[in-house]
Amino acid sequence: MAVFLATAAMASAGYFSYSWLESFVSRTLGQYIDWMISTYEKMFQSVSRKNILLAIFGSTALSTYVGYIISHGYGIITFFFTLLFAWVGWSVPRWWVMMAWQRRLRKFDHQLIDGLNLMANSLKSGLNLPQVIQVLVQEMPNPISQEFGLVLSQQKVGLTLDEALEKMVERVPSEDLSVAMHSVLILRETGGDLAETFDVIATTIRERRKVDGKIQAMTQQGKTQGLLLFFMPFALGTLLYFMNPDYITPMFSTRLGWMMIIVMLFFQAIGGLWLKKIVTIDI
Repeated sequence: MAVFLATAAMASAGYFSYSWLESFVSRTLGQYIDWMISTYEKMFQSVSRKNILLAIFGSTALSTYVGYIISHGYGIITFFFTLLFAWVGWSVPRWWVMMAWQRRLRKFDHQLIDGLNLMANSLKSGLNLPQVIQVLVQEMPNPISQEFGLVLSQQKVGLTLDEALEKMVERVPSEDLSVAMHSVLILRETGGDLAETFDVIATTIRERRKVDGKIQAMTQQGKTQGLLLFFMPFALGTLLYFMNPDYITPMFSTRLGWMMIIVMLFFQAIGGLWLKKIVTIDI
């Protein structure tokens, strides 16, 4: 009787929560896909919703299957491992796109100093700002040429140059770009020497990066300690293997051992991210 009541209660809960669960999954998945499409568009790449959906479901299904195979037969542990691997598989496409976006931003920031110097020299030669941007688009590589090329394209379809520059600042979350473009917008309203402003901003960015390099050198000791702590379990495991193979072999030959390794790697990753947060200093 108790089993029947429990089954009936679970069935009722599933029935009444189905519509809510369906709505939640649909909304979350839609937001996920929209974010990936918008991020790809900001990187000037096109991708279809179908391909993104396949990537998300493929990654989630594969990771869930691996988690289930590794932990199969361990009761509630199997459930939690499968759930953990499903979350990892669900997040992998997001992490991949985010890393690509961050690489693009770093490359853009690296090119910005040369771009500002080029714009300053072009202004000194007598060109106006739209012509200067055109020179930058022609002479500089991607991604900076793509971003400023979009500014010119937006100007041609009806936006003012100031509006196109503001949209670029919103599109590219770069602090250096924001400082440079807002300075341009202010000087275009109040009047001033744009060439000199570009030179000053480029020099300021360059000096700030020198300070950042010094800080990176000072925090290198903490990073080295973090790497030593990360590799220490692997070194100890290798030492135990050569000293007493029978003692360490079950760690690699049983599913329980592999589960322990995965848990260890999970906490290693958390510790690494925590240490990275400590030694990272923003200036």
